[in-house]
Amino acid sequence: VLAKVDVLFAALAKSIPTRQLLPAQFAFYQKEACKQGPAVIVPFVQFVGRTGGSIQRTQLLQFYKPLFKFFLSVFDIARNPAIPVTDARAIEDTTLDAFMRFVVKLSENLFKPLFLSFVDWATTDALLLPAPVPAPWLSKSTSEATGSEQFASEARLRVFFRVLNVLFDKLKSIITPYYSSVIDVAIAQLTRFGVDADSVEMQDREDREEKPVPSALWQAIVRSVYQSALHDTSDFWTEDTFNKICKPLVAQLGNTKVAEGDAYEVHIARVREFIAPAVSQLAVAVSNDAMWKRINMDVMMKSRADAPAVRVGALMVQQAFYDKLGEEFLILLPETIPYLAELLEDDDHR
Repeated sequence: VLAKVDVLFAALAKSIPTRQLLPAQFAFYQKEACKQGPAVIVPFVQFVGRTGGSIQRTQLLQFYKPLFKFFLSVFDIARNPAIPVTDARAIEDTTLDAFMRFVVKLSENLFKPLFLSFVDWATTDALLLPAPVPAPWLSKSTSEATGSEQFASEARLRVFFRVLNVLFDKLKSIITPYYSSVIDVAIAQLTRFGVDADSVEMQDREDREEKPVPSALWQAIVRSVYQSALHDTSDFWTEDTFNKICKPLVAQLGNTKVAEGDAYEVHIARVREFIAPAVSQLAVAVSNDAMWKRINMDVMMKSRADAPAVRVGALMVQQAFYDKLGEEFLILLPETIPYLAELLEDDDHR
């Protein structure tokens, strides 16, 4: 039945004129679909995404604003902390795919103002936001058991940076200049997650407990730094920009908090997948001895942290420097050797 419905939706999106179908979809969503939960919202958003993806370019000017508004309203569902994370994530993933079908059809003249509106939407102060979208399909016991305050509070920024990463994947260097609109937001969030202090005593003084667990938002932001450096063909990463992000980015090595699982293994996996690629690609993008010296020193200072996971993470980033830059990075070997000598005497076999 689901397969047949899927075929039917595809045919409707392709065959019925957009000017008739989209208003009917928007009305039905408000009247019925949004009240029914992910079992209805997910396929319905896919249906709207197909409609958006099949719009003729001549009709985009008429419909891109209502479509944009619709997708933002669906993204906002995840702001409700009562909704189970699995449900919110399913709706968010589907909406992101549908949203991208429509966005990639826009010309630069239409895309740029929409992007700036998206930035405003994502960075609106939490105190100024309207109440989260209600979820009438939930029972009280379900919501209390599986909701997540952190997942809900980070919803808008998480969606934005996830979309940004997909845009980087699809459009590459075309998107890099747009990163200037959100670089300060990225730095502020990295500062929120990062741990500068390397000893337990200093971390206690910094109120380390207030640092959140690196989340899907954190992953999206660190990934965006990597993507912006990878696709930088317009000298976006100047010395000033580099100096602003260097310390907050390296500070991610110090946050070893995890939601579940073995803390050491989870942290090392984060370093391997996110931190090491981002830091080393940033070094490639700036291609400057003085900036390399600074970031190398910041990384190697982490090799003196109390937590073994942080010390190992610093070595993994150091290895990533040489993997990316090869012989060029040997200029910094003399000042790195004292740190490596200390680590050879480390009490922890890892």
